Amino acid sequence: MRIGVTDTLSTEHTLDQYLEWIRRFEPGADFVVFSHRADNVGELPKIGGLMMTGGGDVDPSYYGAEVDAGQLKGVDERRDAFELDLVDRALEANIPILGICRGMQLVNVYLGGSIIADLVSAGYRNHASAGKDELSHDVLVTPGSLLSNITRSEQLVVNSSHHQAVGRLGNGLMLGAASPDEVTESAEWIVKDRMPFLLLVQWHPERMKNVDHPAARTLAEGFLREVRNSTEQRGASSSIHSTVN
Repeated sequence: MRIGVTDTLSTEHTLDQYLEWIRRFEPGADFVVFSHRADNVGELPKIGGLMMTGGGDVDPSYYGAEVDAGQLKGVDERRDAFELDLVDRALEANIPILGICRGMQLVNVYLGGSIIADLVSAGYRNHASAGKDELSHDVLVTPGSLLSNITRSEQLVVNSSHHQAVGRLGNGLMLGAASPDEVTESAEWIVKDRMPFLLLVQWHPERMKNVDHPAARTLAEGFLREVRNSTEQRGASSSIHSTVN
C-alpha cells in the first residue's frame, strides 16, 4: 500500500509523526512525500490515498482576504500552489483524501471556502483549554455524518493547536463536527455517492497520546480502508483495460 503525504516543511520529526501514526495500523505502508521542493506531482498515479498534513498558514490571497501580516505564520505561497494543484489532480483521479489541520484548510480553500485568519482576533478567545499534556476541547459530531459513522461517537475530546480555522465551507462540503464555540472542526462531502473519500479534521490525530482514541485510531483505520478499496479498484480497472487492449 502506497500513500502520498504532503511534506510539512518543518522538522523531520513532525513529518515522521504522520508516517508512524499510519504504520501503527498498516505496518507495510509505503509513502511518497510530496512537496514543491521535490516537484514530484507526477508521482500521484503511484499512490492509493493522499494525506494532507499540517504546517504554515495558507496565503490569504487564495481565499480573497486581506489579512494583517502579523496574524500569519509560516506562509509559503510555493507550497500552497503545489498542494492546490495536487488536490485538483487527486480529486480528478478519485484518490481518497484525509486532510489534517492545514490540510483541511487548504482543501476548503481549493473548494472555494474561506479561513478565519486568527481565532483570537476574530473573538474566539477561549477556544481551547489546558489539558494534562496539551490544549484540548470537545467537538460535537454531526449525526449521520461520515465522521459519525467512522468514530461511532456523538462527542469527542481532541487536541487543539491551531490559531486559524475554516470559515465559510467550500462548495460541496458539510459540517462534520464543531467545537462548542461553533468553530468548524471537521468537514466532508454533502453528497458522498460517486465522490472520492474526503474527510477533513482540524485536530492532529497523529499526535494524540491515546493511540486508541476514536478521534485518532478510527480515522486512520477508515482512511486505510478507503485506500485499500481504491487501490484494488484501480488495479482491477487496469487489468480490464489491459485485457481489452
